[in-house]
Parts: sequence; structure tokens; C-alpha cells
Amino acid sequence: MSRRYRDAVAAVLLAEAALLAWNAWHYDWLRGYDAFANERYARVVSNEYRLPSAEESGVWHTPPLWFALAGALGRVTASLDLGDPQRPGQLLAAVAGLAVCVLVLLLARVLWPERHALHLVALVLTAASPALVRAAAMYHPETLAVALAGGGLLVAVRALRTRWTPWSAAATGGLLGLACLTRAWALPVLAAVLVVAAVDARRTRRWAPPAVSAAVAVALLAPWLANQQVAHGSALAFNRTAAPGSLLERRPASFYLGPRSLRALGHPITPLFRNELVPHLYADWWGDWALTWAGPPPPPPAGLLPSHVVAERARQSLVGLVPTVLALAGVLALGLLAIARRSAALAVLPLGAAAVAVAFLAFAVRYPSPDGDTIKGTYLLMALPAAAVGAAFVIDVLRPRGRPWTAVGVAALGAFVAAQLPFLVL
Repeated sequence: MSRRYRDAVAAVLLAEAALLAWNAWHYDWLRGYDAFANERYARVVSNEYRLPSAEESGVWHTPPLWFALAGALGRVTASLDLGDPQRPGQLLAAVAGLAVCVLVLLLARVLWPERHALHLVALVLTAASPALVRAAAMYHPETLAVALAGGGLLVAVRALRTRWTPWSAAATGGLLGLACLTRAWALPVLAAVLVVAAVDARRTRRWAPPAVSAAVAVALLAPWLANQQVAHGSALAFNRTAAPGSLLERRPASFYLGPRSLRALGHPITPLFRNELVPHLYADWWGDWALTWAGPPPPPPAGLLPSHVVAERARQSLVGLVPTVLALAGVLALGLLAIARRSAALAVLPLGAAAVAVAFLAFAVRYPSPDGDTIKGTYLLMALPAAAVGAAFVIDVLRPRGRPWTAVGVAALGAFVAAQLPFLVL
């Protein structure tokens, strides 16, 4: 491992740590997704040692791990008069966001140990992802769930490349089970890992690893799912009522076609193209559709926004075009490469990302929302490790070799980050 490579990794991680800490410290926690409901949930869990009712918190359907941690940290902060009791929850989200960056780097290193440029590109793409940076400043559980799931993915990929041990099987199930106890979006990742592990077990005739992983995950999840079934009538209960009819009838054609998709590049903010899947999702990932970041909170005065707010988010949307295409191509490339090489380790990331995407689409169709609340970019953060590694793989395969081209690549990556800094830094 060269010193230049180590220095570059350290520089990116230190810069990301400073960015996330600064944002978490300066971000108004009430602007985050479901902020008040999250605070009520954390208060009930930490003070009364029970789950909240539907009347007490609008996010009662969310698993309790992050709320228990954030609530306990907030209670200690309040008892010692150390400041805002919500701040530790935001800092916990920031630490988890940094952990996601580290885990993506390690995933790339496990899959391609000698391809240092690929590692660095995957790390930078993750660190500069607007959806991750924004979520890491909020009083919200999403980044912790992604970090725990990323840890489970890393252990599984390493074991599939080398050899399963009882400890790696238990760690995979434990980390993914804890991720599912933080956000339900980890369930598709857990399912994908167990499917790949089972296919690998069929080849190796070693069924113990997937069985142990599944048993540990189920042991962690079972009490929560049983409570939801008993208390709310469904193990996967949600705070909205599912729309009647078949899945194909629950959304109009405009939901899938997105007739105003191109407006996502010039005016990517609420309420334009609400409930049009592709532009709404793209704008929320890259352009802060719901106006949860810097700038005036919705609804803007007289329905108008300062021109610089619109221009900043429009620039973000334009910057996101290339990495989005690369990410989609990369996930597909990883899947095809896994099939060609019959590599279970390579298959974990694309299959997990595909499972998350299918779950997201089914969720968005099952629960139509007039305000577009069920189409959030953060719902797809579970797919970020696969997207970042896949995009980095495509870039590494296509980039010309040689020192001059390396300098060009570094400059392009630097320009990509520099273009986003005014938006990423509060």
C-alpha cells in the first residue's frame, strides 16, 4: 500500500468527518424528516421504556434501535445540562454517515484489493452524495441503518470471497438484524444476502453459514415483528392506509412516466412534479426537493423562492447526471460480472441494490401520498454502497492508464466535489 494512497484516503475521511460534524452541529434538527415525531418516539422509549402508540408519534411503525440510542444520549445531555438534547442524535447520525464512507471503501478493497483508484473513487462518490450528507445531519435513523447494513454486507462479501466461519455468519446476521431493527429498508438487503449465501451453500454443501446468519437475524427481529403484528395487525405495519385495488391500479400512468422529468434539472423543488417517480426521486436525492436543507423552509413566502436557492439546487441536479448514469451502469455491470464469474461475493451488492429498488417501488405504489412523502431519496440510501462501488468500477475500467490521465481523473473528481461544496456545507 503506497503512502500516497494512504494519505489520500486519510484526507478524504478527515474532510468528510469535519463536514458531517459541522453540518450536524449547525443544522436545525426540526427541519429534518419526521423530526418532531422522531423526538417524541425517542423520549417515550428512553424515559418510559416502552414503544410509543400511534397517537404519541407518527413514526410508531419504525423499529426502535436508533430511537433508544438517541433518546438515551439526549437524556444524559439534558441531565448534565450540556445543551440541546437532540444534538447527540444528530451527531450519532453523522458518525454513522462517516462509517458508511469507510465501509464502502472497505467493500471496494475486499472485492478488488489492488485497484487503489477504484477504492478512492468509490469513497469520494459516497462522501459527496447529497442524500447521505443531508441525512447525516438530521435527527433521523437512516444513516445508522445503512452503516449497520453496510457492515453486514462487508462481512458477508469477505466470507464469500474466502471462507465462512461461525463468527462471520453470526456477525452477518447480527449486523443485518440490527440494521432491520433500525429501518425496515434493511430487510431487502438481509433477504439478498441470505439468498446469495444459500446459493453459495448449494455449491459448497455448507449450509451452516446461511442458517446461522438467518437464525441470528430472526432472533433479533422476531420480538419487534411480533409486537407489530399483535399491536397493529401487521408485522410490516405503516402509518398510512394502503390504497385499494391491485398494484397496477394504485398509481396513474403519470406516476411512472414522469411527464415533467426534464424540469428536475432546472427547478428541482417542491411542489413541481410531485408524485412523478423518476423526477421526484432524482430531485430529492440531488436537488433537495422537499427544501429540508439550507434556505427558506416550505412553504416559501408568497410561493416564491430566492433565485439563488433555485439555482443552487438546479446546479446540483445537473452535477448528478453523470454519477447517476455511472451508478446505474455500475450496478448492472457488477451483476453481469458476478454471473460471468459465478462469484457469490460480487453478486451481493447488485442483488441487494435491486432488492431495495423493488421494495421501494412496491412501497411507493402501495402507499400513494398526496404530499409525495413516500418518495424520498433517503429511502434508497441502502443501495448507496452498491451504487458507489459500481460507478467506481465502471470508471476504473474505462479510464485510460498513464500518469497524465490519472491527473485528469483527479482533476475531474475534484471538480465534481468542488461544484457541490456550496450545497453540501451548511
